[in-house]
Amino acid sequence: DPFVDPGLGKNIPFMIGVLCGGIIFGTVAGFVSMVPYMMKDVHQLSTAEIGSVIIFPGTMSVIIFGYIGGI
Repeated sequence: DPFVDPGLGKNIPFMIGVLCGGIIFGTVAGFVSMVPYMMKDVHQLSTAEIGSVIIFPGTMSVIIFGYIGGI
C-alpha cells in the first residue's frame, strides 16, 4: 500500500502545481544562496554585516510569520 497514490502522476493539474512549486522553490533557494555573495562582491559588505543586517532579520521574519501563519 503506497504512501502516495500513484494515480496522482496522471492528474495534470496536480502535476502542473508540483512543477510550478518546484520551479518557484528552486528560484527562491538559488536567490537566498546567492545573496551573501552579491552583498560581499557588489556592495562590499563585511561578513558580520551580511549576517547581522541581511540574513538574521530574514531568518527571524520567517520564524515569526511562520508561527503566526500556523496558528
